[in-house]
Amino acid sequence: MRIAVAGILAAFALGVAAAVSAQGPAPTVTVTASGTALSLDVSGPLQAGPTRFEVVRAGDAPAEIAIGALRPAVTLDQFMTAVQGDPEDAIELLNLDGGASVSPPTRRRAVTFPLRANSTYVVINIAGRRPQVTSFTVGGQANGAALPRADASVRMIDLRFRGATRLPRRGVLRFENAGWAPHFAVAAPLRRGAGRRAVGAALRRGNERRLGRLVDFRASIEPQSLITRGAVDYNEVRFPRRGRYVMVCFFEGHDRQGMYRFVRVR
Repeated sequence: MRIAVAGILAAFALGVAAAVSAQGPAPTVTVTASGTALSLDVSGPLQAGPTRFEVVRAGDAPAEIAIGALRPAVTLDQFMTAVQGDPEDAIELLNLDGGASVSPPTRRRAVTFPLRANSTYVVINIAGRRPQVTSFTVGGQANGAALPRADASVRMIDLRFRGATRLPRRGVLRFENAGWAPHFAVAAPLRRGAGRRAVGAALRRGNERRLGRLVDFRASIEPQSLITRGAVDYNEVRFPRRGRYVMVCFFEGHDRQGMYRFVRVR
């Protein structure tokens, strides 16, 4: 009897190991954005589950890509009408799951996140005067892909950053929005001699001139685009240099309410 039970357990363990090993890397979708056009290399519905989006900036214009699923009962026509009126109001119609900001001289950025089953997604380039929009659909079948391994994890909870305070200069950062409001993250290096107390005071007071003397925003990056509650992103990042940084969410004045954190890039 013991031998039989041991055999069953061994067979179960082998089955679990086979299922785990069967998971492959996330499929990649290329998003090409210019100042006048936006395109995806997608033909037909995608499968649900982890999917890697590589954003390629074509031409000289920056790209600021947001990717989100239409909320229940919202149609694509309703969204398109809303985005022509006010892009910020239109974003309220989405579950923002990911995106990437690509500015000169950077040409491409990539982010991986799980796509929701049986959903319609829109991809928006909100850089420039008129947003460009395209869409794709996701079916009910899962792609069986695995999420990438994260080098560090950060959680955005209400009006605070939590998690890692040491980040890799090049690697994968996992961001999770576990709060009630949309959030994004900008990371900028501190200037030499800048103290945390002085930087924090400038942020809370909204003193842009003082903040510019303390923080080098010209060397900043956006490791996490705007995402809504429940979204989890795996961002492939490359910081311009090592050292001390301040990570800030500027969405709707969250910086003035204390949503910033000091980190070290190694």
